[in-house]
Amino acid sequence: MVPIRAAVPWALLLGLAIMSPAPAQTPRPAPNADAAVHAEILNLRETIRAAVAAKDRAALERFYADNFIHLRDSGRVDLKGGRIALLLSGASAIETAPEDEFVVQSYGSGTAAATGVSRIVDGATDRAARFRWLTVYVRDGADWRVALSQASRIVGRR
Repeated sequence: MVPIRAAVPWALLLGLAIMSPAPAQTPRPAPNADAAVHAEILNLRETIRAAVAAKDRAALERFYADNFIHLRDSGRVDLKGGRIALLLSGASAIETAPEDEFVVQSYGSGTAAATGVSRIVDGATDRAARFRWLTVYVRDGADWRVALSQASRIVGRR
């Protein structure tokens, strides 16, 4: 039998190991992730790109939730109307930029999150920068809507 005093350091070490955060990793879908949701979200992204190219404001109004919020790298917040105006202006945005490291994770039948990395032209410098982004989608009946998004500039290696 191990004396209590000898067991305490091991118990503390085990507790620290359990509470320590895991190293940062790029999320990967579970082996049997919902492929249909992944395809639906990818299709919605393509449909949004087409609506932007066609300058179809009515379609974009349907694709974004009424309470949509986008959090910019600067801390600025875009609401639905402002975001749609930005997209129709032709400015570079996460919605229209090609995506790298694209992953979709579903959370039940009505919520999904997509993450990716895209090159976006910075309006202030007119130079392309890499951004890591997150977009949350919610089901509204049978259709997906963009509920919120956030983008952060990747600092360092280009």
